[in-house]
Amino acid sequence: MGVTLPEDALAEILRRLPPRSLATSRCVCKAWRAIVDSRRLLLPELLPHSVRGIFFMCRDINFPLFLSHPSTDPEMLGKLDFYRDPDLYGSASVLSHCNGLLLYEDIRGLHVANPATQRWAHLPPLPRFWGLFCHGAHLVFDPTESPHYEVFLVPENLFREDPDMERREQMTDEEWPPSTWVLCVFSSRTGKWEERAFVREGEAAGMASDKALQRHDERDSWPICSAYWNGVLFAQCNGGFTVMRISLSNNKHKVIKMPTGIGELEKVYLGRSKEELCCATINREKLRVWILDDSCGMMGWRLKHHIDIEYTISHVMWFIENEGPWNLQDISNNEDNGLQNLQDVNNNEDVNNNAPVKSKVEWDSDNDNIIDLESDDEVSFMGCNTVLGFHPYKDVIFLNFALERAVAYHLNTSVVQDLGKVRPDYYCGYAAELLSSFLYTPCLMAEFPEEG
Repeated sequence: MGVTLPEDALAEILRRLPPRSLATSRCVCKAWRAIVDSRRLLLPELLPHSVRGIFFMCRDINFPLFLSHPSTDPEMLGKLDFYRDPDLYGSASVLSHCNGLLLYEDIRGLHVANPATQRWAHLPPLPRFWGLFCHGAHLVFDPTESPHYEVFLVPENLFREDPDMERREQMTDEEWPPSTWVLCVFSSRTGKWEERAFVREGEAAGMASDKALQRHDERDSWPICSAYWNGVLFAQCNGGFTVMRISLSNNKHKVIKMPTGIGELEKVYLGRSKEELCCATINREKLRVWILDDSCGMMGWRLKHHIDIEYTISHVMWFIENEGPWNLQDISNNEDNGLQNLQDVNNNEDVNNNAPVKSKVEWDSDNDNIIDLESDDEVSFMGCNTVLGFHPYKDVIFLNFALERAVAYHLNTSVVQDLGKVRPDYYCGYAAELLSSFLYTPCLMAEFPEEG
């Protein structure tokens, strides 16, 4: 055990490991991680840095919609089967996405699935009153760190943490978040839910009774987003107007207030772009993007982009009648693209868990479907614009214009790429609204812990 192998010999040994074991070996020590990374042993085909689709939930539609680039490999980019029998399963909602895994909920409870490999796991029932808080469920997964994942339930404030009405009244004069915050966490390593305490760093956001911390009571359509990397989970709370920084390495948490100057009716979207935490707001005329800056030891938001998008939108809406280059898959319509049911795949003993699944067609995030903003084609419009998400590896933000068109907007160059229709043909009326969206980046390591 004390013999040290030459680096070349160790690299050849590691190269022969299946993807999941290779990802695990990367966590053994810094030397092994350096070998895996420098020699690119975890091939890009297994962890592609690309956006392959967007899951989103709409009001009064009981199943997710999936907008994706067409692929010649149905097992890679087809529709995740959310159990299409509405009489049996009622509905399904995507709650979170992290590095290729989806967290979703149906009548049976919570599930974690990998759409690229068609593997899934059913999570055990939530303990005690934590079952009330699935709206704040966030998935944590990094295949380069570990093959295991965790699910964090992050309630929005003290009132939602305690079901005791008398206790809630006593909490009105207490700080939020508390100095010691207890969260409910599921680990695929143990297969169990557990309560985990996190100690607060810095000051509280305010008192539990503060009106600014009660935004979730005013409307139920605020996006609750999260981002995870380098062992830290960033999760939105209080209707999106505060961010909780939860460190998994030292069990500490810190509250971060959103930038000043954001209106009460503006939705705030949180995400990761490359190695930066970003937030954004959008309306009919302007798009603003901030990044979290802690370079001077003082953590705060810095405005990075302030863009007039009205002219851009008027050109994009010219394509409103076209189907678009990406396909909108409506799961609630029970359309079948030839994919196997997830449960059927899990029960197939011939599945090779170590074989990567490859896509034969990829969307070119730099060149495909670029809209000519120099043309004279302009269309006036009225509608609500929303952020769909940030590209995790490029300076690109995905936008929805008036629940009609999705585009990829390059923040540094103002290049706009048309993606396609966002709204199903039958979906219209004053109640039509996009509630949440999740950019899908695949993870092609086929093994899956805690299989359902």
